[in-house]
Amino acid sequence: MYRLLISLLYVSLSLSAYALDDPWLQIDKASQAARKLNYKGIFLYQNYHDVRSIEITHFNNGSEEFARIITLDGPPREFLSRGNNVVQFNSNHENVLIQKRHGRNLFPAILPMNIESVKLSYRLRFGDQDRIGGRGAQIVYLDPRDEYRYFYKLWLDKEFSLVLKMMIFDQNQKVIEQASFNQVSLLNTQDLNWFKPNVDTHKKYIMDEEPNDKVSNEKYCTLTNLPSGYKEVSHVTRTIGNQPQLVHQWVFSDGLSFVSLFINPISKGQKSKVGQTQVGSSNIYAKVLKGHQVMVVGEVPLVTIQKISNSIHDLKEHQ
Repeated sequence: MYRLLISLLYVSLSLSAYALDDPWLQIDKASQAARKLNYKGIFLYQNYHDVRSIEITHFNNGSEEFARIITLDGPPREFLSRGNNVVQFNSNHENVLIQKRHGRNLFPAILPMNIESVKLSYRLRFGDQDRIGGRGAQIVYLDPRDEYRYFYKLWLDKEFSLVLKMMIFDQNQKVIEQASFNQVSLLNTQDLNWFKPNVDTHKKYIMDEEPNDKVSNEKYCTLTNLPSGYKEVSHVTRTIGNQPQLVHQWVFSDGLSFVSLFINPISKGQKSKVGQTQVGSSNIYAKVLKGHQVMVVGEVPLVTIQKISNSIHDLKEHQ
């Protein structure tokens, strides 16, 4: 009887330890930490040969998120975000251009709020322990279940689970994108005086016209046989530049990666684009289909881009 009790106690403790070390629980905590903690830090961001130092201040008052992101290298740029609304300030020699943007998962909030989609497309395993920016960190790997996504390596703060560092690898295990805090600290204040741009009184501030985005329910074409794990997260129509024709844009995601599909009729005299290229960590694939320009862009393997391009059906011929 004594041995049985000891055995049951051992199993219970083992299960409890396993639950505490459940990697998916840690990923969920990391997702929540990036959005709920109040913190300020400087991280180094690298996309192929582009390397920048970035300062981020993040605050959550329990009902809303606020963040200010400042690039410390190169031309001055600032981002102010409140919830899903983002305003970008681009400074040049004479003016500051103000542009509205839609929010996207940015470091350290690279994980979705609902990690179930990530579970379907990635396998998760623990790695070694490390130190990032003077803080203890647990390394976690997200390995793709198929060829349609990249490999992720994350360093999670051992105390608060915040993502302190990330690295994205392609199929050849080459690093294509990374970000890492070199200093980060929690904020112990309710003050929001920092939530404003650094105004240069010697420059003129110009509000860029907001794209004429409209949520679209129009069945412009049928999209079938998408890459496994990718779901449509938005579909809008917009005009781009001075072009009169509407451009349809779809955004697909597996929870970590995002891919945009653009389709627009080719107007008379317009030069179409065909072929594939890579810009930084993004693959771009363009083709012409039934008189339409089709372009797919995303930080995903080329095979994913091509499969999404080939998913288009029932597109009407453009005269």
